[in-house]
Amino acid sequence: MARKPKRKPRKRKPRRRKQVIPRQPSDIPYSKFRVEWIDILSDSGWADEKAFNKMKLATPVNEGWVYEKTKDHVKIFASYDREDDGSFTFGDRTIIPTACIKKIIKIN
Repeated sequence: MARKPKRKPRKRKPRRRKQVIPRQPSDIPYSKFRVEWIDILSDSGWADEKAFNKMKLATPVNEGWVYEKTKDHVKIFASYDREDDGSFTFGDRTIIPTACIKKIIKIN
C-alpha cells in the first residue's frame, strides 16, 4: 500500500495590528449621524405597465451633523465653517420628514 506524501505545514500570515486613529476633540457641538430614508421618485416620460411596475421609491442616505430633531423632521448639514467669533455657517443642508426616515445611526 502506497503512503501519501506528507504535506508541508502552511505558513501563517503575520497578524496585522489594527490601526488606531486618535480621535480629535470635536470643535462642533453637534453629533454626527447616518440617515437612511425613502424619497419620492418621479418620471415625466411615457411608460408601459411593465416599466411602471418596476418603479421603486428612492432610498437616499445622508451623513452629517444633526442640527435639529423634532417629531416632524430632522435637519442635518454635511459641511460647516467656523467663524472667528465662534459662530457657524452651515452648508449641504437637508431637512427630512420623520415619517420618511427608515434608520438613523449615530456615527460618533
